[in-house]
Amino acid sequence: MVCAVFGFGITELVVVGLVILMLFSPRELPGMMKTLARVYGSIRRTAEEFRAQVMEAEELREPIEEIRAAYHGTKQELLTAQELARRELGRARAEAMKAQQKLSELHREETRRETAALQGRVSANEPLDDEPAKPSPPVPEASSPAASAPVPEASKPVPTASTATSSGLVVPPAPRYPSPVSDRSDAA
Repeated sequence: MVCAVFGFGITELVVVGLVILMLFSPRELPGMMKTLARVYGSIRRTAEEFRAQVMEAEELREPIEEIRAAYHGTKQELLTAQELARRELGRARAEAMKAQQKLSELHREETRRETAALQGRVSANEPLDDEPAKPSPPVPEASSPAASAPVPEASKPVPTASTATSSGLVVPPAPRYPSPVSDRSDAA
């Protein structure tokens, strides 16, 4: 037990015992042990009496109680602040998730528009199936008979400029290739 309290090993205790035997005669040792035990007991009693007096003193009890109350109040405030911070963090996470989902939806819609425009199914200015159709701008009527005559397919200009969508995405027009059916009929 003494070894565990003071951190002494067996060899250290043997050395201390030998030093004590060399300094004091064996006849004096029992009296010294009794004296040491009395001194230890009186110090212990004095410490306990002091602790009891401090706890009983009304003047000292009030500050101790105030310190305890401040400690518990501060602890409660910290727990409340921690709970509020957790709630705010949860709200921020939920808002971030909603924003991420909205961005994903917008990205999917943009990709779908690009794919549809590149495949030529929908022009860049036409709405998709799930969008409401926007009215097309009025086409001015031709004033001369030559302007209303049909223009041959080969003489139509091929669009070279890119078309801008409502989202600002620039989509090139689909290329116009000659029909393989018309080439066979010309060759025959």
